[in-house]
Amino acid sequence: MEESIKPTSKSITVNMNKKALTDFVLRSYYSKFSGIMSIFLGLGGLAFLIWNLMSENPVLRNTLLFGAVAVICLVANPLTLIAKAKKQLQANPSYKAPVTYEFRPENLKISLGEESQELEWNNIYRLRASGSMVAVYTSPYHAFVIPITELGEDKAIVLSRLVQYTKEYRPRLSGNLKQYMSSVQ
Repeated sequence: MEESIKPTSKSITVNMNKKALTDFVLRSYYSKFSGIMSIFLGLGGLAFLIWNLMSENPVLRNTLLFGAVAVICLVANPLTLIAKAKKQLQANPSYKAPVTYEFRPENLKISLGEESQELEWNNIYRLRASGSMVAVYTSPYHAFVIPITELGEDKAIVLSRLVQYTKEYRPRLSGNLKQYMSSVQ
């Protein structure tokens, strides 16, 4: 007689770090229309700057204009976003204390100090992972960010459970999470 193995709860406690939060902020901005347009505008400014400088009679006004557009879009925007993430990390009280995530077959329990919230798996809109974070989106504009470095040896188990528990509700998955579609740990 074959016995079915029922998944059990898996609990992890994590601290937010600058790398994970910065990665989340940058990916959130540059995956939207405004971020993509900022890149195109910056590259266009850079191309016109080079074209203007290579012409026989470069116009100072054009050089300054195209140079400013390129610098604002390609340098200032990312630096501002990085500074925003750093400021959020320092100012937001929820990033100062460890957060406990309990991955249960019925829901995801998130605890911060004495407060806790239970998030039903069908309320997860999207799962996005990168080398430094996993974002569990509950809407297009709200996500719980889990630093990958904090998962340690439990990384594969946690990612597998996230994908498996949400599988029937079909949230959007980033490409690197699709490998966990068939694994059960």
